Amino acid sequence: MIRTILVAVNDSTAAFRAAATAVDLAAALGARLVVVSVVDGADVRAPVRPAARVGPSADDAAAGLATASAVQRHVRRLAERAGVDVDLRTVYGRVAEEVLDQARGVGADLVVVGRVDRPGVRIAHVGRTAEQVLEFSEVPVLVVPASRPPRA
Repeated sequence: MIRTILVAVNDSTAAFRAAATAVDLAAALGARLVVVSVVDGADVRAPVRPAARVGPSADDAAAGLATASAVQRHVRRLAERAGVDVDLRTVYGRVAEEVLDQARGVGADLVVVGRVDRPGVRIAHVGRTAEQVLEFSEVPVLVVPASRPPRA
């Protein structure tokens, strides 16, 4: 039985479709929804000296946090309209690793992620993050395409 659904979100079209799908599933199943945004980079609360670090800066992390908050507000509105109990979480680190850690931590019965459609690529391709979640998840994973394929 699916009691807890975890959906990973960012500001991509694929993530918005994944979130909408997760909300619909949670509503249909009476499940709790956990929405996870992962901010890649430095903890925005800690000062970072630019020369001391390679990779995202504190400014990048702050922008990531603002984006995560906006996306989560959108998903919370969808969930509330559907009557779904929602738990919003923002974490810092590597996306796949954090999604898997959160799934374990909340006891998720299903993980939902988006699949990004690549411009000019006609064959569906699962991205690196979705692939890692699929490979290492201890529970079923639903991969939602960013767009619906045209009907034949």
